[in-house]
Amino acid sequence: MTASQPVHNLCFTGSPTVKTRPLDLARLNAQHNAETSRALHGLHEAAFSGEPSRGAPRPVIDASWQRMMRIGLSPDQSTSSVLLESGELEHRRRATLLGELMPSLSRGLVSIVDASMQVMVVTDEEGRVLWRDGNQAVIRRANGICLEEGAAWSEGTTGTNAIGTALAAARPVQVHSAEHFVRTLHNWTCAAAPVHDPRDGRLLGIIDISGPDSTFHPATLGLVDSVAQLAVSELRNRHLVSIERLRAVAAPVLCQVGGRALVV
Repeated sequence: MTASQPVHNLCFTGSPTVKTRPLDLARLNAQHNAETSRALHGLHEAAFSGEPSRGAPRPVIDASWQRMMRIGLSPDQSTSSVLLESGELEHRRRATLLGELMPSLSRGLVSIVDASMQVMVVTDEEGRVLWRDGNQAVIRRANGICLEEGAAWSEGTTGTNAIGTALAAARPVQVHSAEHFVRTLHNWTCAAAPVHDPRDGRLLGIIDISGPDSTFHPATLGLVDSVAQLAVSELRNRHLVSIERLRAVAAPVLCQVGGRALVV
């Protein structure tokens, strides 16, 4: 298989009379979960064994799988990574604006993911996990795939996953079951959305919701995207408040300046 050719053109051939159509996760619900997981496992096995299939991965997944093949990742690799030292982790937490949002995220989202048997993950712009919270049983299970604070979840380290693929695609992404490139993640489902600095558009990091594949719901993508947008709105409001405070403090001083003044 060459890196320049689409996965679905090479492996999802099937019968010439059968059209290959990607599974639409948005049309699924919890009742379809087991059937969907079986279908996705079949697509994954066909993609990397060369066997024909009647389906095709979604375009965002197809593009990600091609990136993984270009850089030489194996579907059988481990998801373990070298964790950040505690000092480096704390440094990154202090350096990001996302730290200001953690109290709000914890109040608004953690109770939801806890009840849903999932976890909330917040990463920096490189895909390094800075914070993780949620259902304690799922947190213990997440440790087994290295979904823990300080771990790297970019595509280059962990393959196709919501965090890394949202970074690569620069948009919200949901990755379910065997849509994950690495087989050890096939029992997981995740949805993630980027958060940008409202002042200059700079990427700050990713908000992700992950859990066992049995917890899949298509609305999770909309939920995490809404949370990311609310996070941007809160950052924007904080910035505007800080500007107003600066104006209030500077106004009396500027009134005493005879000519032009520049506040830095």
